[in-house]
Amino acid sequence: MSNRVNFVLRFAHSCIQKMKKILITGASQGIGYQTARLLALEGYTLICIARNEDALNRLKADFPTHVKVFSCDVTDYLRLQQIHQELEQMDFLPDVIVNNAGMGYFERIEDGPIDHWHHMVDVNIKGVMNVIHVFLPHLIRVHGLIVNVGSVASHQVFPNSAMYASTKHAVKAICDGLRLELAGKVKVTMISPGAVNTGFVDSTTDERMLAEYKPYFATAMDPAAVAEQIKHCIEAPLNTVISEIIIRPDRPVK
Repeated sequence: MSNRVNFVLRFAHSCIQKMKKILITGASQGIGYQTARLLALEGYTLICIARNEDALNRLKADFPTHVKVFSCDVTDYLRLQQIHQELEQMDFLPDVIVNNAGMGYFERIEDGPIDHWHHMVDVNIKGVMNVIHVFLPHLIRVHGLIVNVGSVASHQVFPNSAMYASTKHAVKAICDGLRLELAGKVKVTMISPGAVNTGFVDSTTDERMLAEYKPYFATAMDPAAVAEQIKHCIEAPLNTVISEIIIRPDRPVK
């Protein structure tokens, strides 16, 4: 095939990709925010969901023609249904969902408050399930893509993060199950980052542990590096899907 034909095919594929509407949860900060900015700059149309309405409005102000924003906690299934209805009325349902919203606490099991454990399950597992359940029928119709943001903790349990790791193992199980049952109908990708320099660690309430982990995360990966990988998966060649990407800081594992 000639170089000219190859160029035309790549250009056509790029144009088709840019027509995709992408929903991102947890879009007000960290990985979600950087992913939204990167994709908006690339010309994608975005549906950005987060709890922080002010941050969402700032994102909307930066990209008024590319971004729609909805204030929502992913644990609120009824609110997600409402958003679905609004998008459906606008003929604006997403072709891709990026389940990025998540949180975690670093703490010893024997010291962990039960409300922390419940909160991680509610956001990291139920939140992912809520978004998938609400948008899955449409994603099946359009042969869409689900990108779930897991963690290296989806594969390895670390000290002081057993309950967090259990929620991220659940995300991996959700991805595996979706692939088995929806092969040929919906594409599924899992992004598993190592330590990222975001406000993630700030949820930790143990002051000694916070002092230990903060410098480690402050010198970790830039969230923009993870955003680049999410974009890479969204732009995978036709008839292919990237099942998983594990991305880590280039340094010894803690």
